[in-house]
Amino acid sequence: MKPREVTRSGALPRGVRVAAALCLVLSSVTGFIACNEASTMMNFEAYREAQREHAPSLPLLGRDPAVTRAIMEAQLSALSPMRESRALVLTGLSVACTLLFFASSRMLRSPDGIPRNGFRQVLGGAGIFAALMRTIDGAQAAVVARNTSQAMIEGLKGLPEFQAADAAEQLHALVPSLMTFGAVVPTVIVAGGFAVIAQYFRSEGVRDAIVTLDGPTEDP
Repeated sequence: MKPREVTRSGALPRGVRVAAALCLVLSSVTGFIACNEASTMMNFEAYREAQREHAPSLPLLGRDPAVTRAIMEAQLSALSPMRESRALVLTGLSVACTLLFFASSRMLRSPDGIPRNGFRQVLGGAGIFAALMRTIDGAQAAVVARNTSQAMIEGLKGLPEFQAADAAEQLHALVPSLMTFGAVVPTVIVAGGFAVIAQYFRSEGVRDAIVTLDGPTEDP
């Protein structure tokens, strides 16, 4: 028979329930994205050919396909040297998110008789590892964004509103910073979220609360 599931989330402290629920959402979304990107890096040549055959349009840069192709080629060139290391990082992030998803779901809904403290330990360890992998992932994404920014600048310079000399200077000053900022901010939010969740579950207060909830362990 299937083990009876006992919902004991009501016995959990409110902070633990909230942290576990946040971890459940964050790990599922991040893990899904990381898994897809890892698959792309593992099949990079096929991805490169698909991108070249079906280059996406960028209405912001006008309708010139040469501009879109230049930006796409700049991005592919930046990704190519790091595809192996990036695949490894993203795979590690996917594994960590899988562990976090499982542990957080078990923390909220634990099978009868199984202590939650083990899941707490997984949340603490895997959360730190996920934060580290997401930080490296974000650093790689920032490098790609910065290397792609020059092609983006050239594309924007071709638009009528950026023909003035002062507008071109502003592009050179702002575009690289904005593209890097766009890669860094999600990294800070996601990696920081994993780190905070991990530290929360590693704290003495949470450990004591979970151990108390589990009750005394039986000696073999």
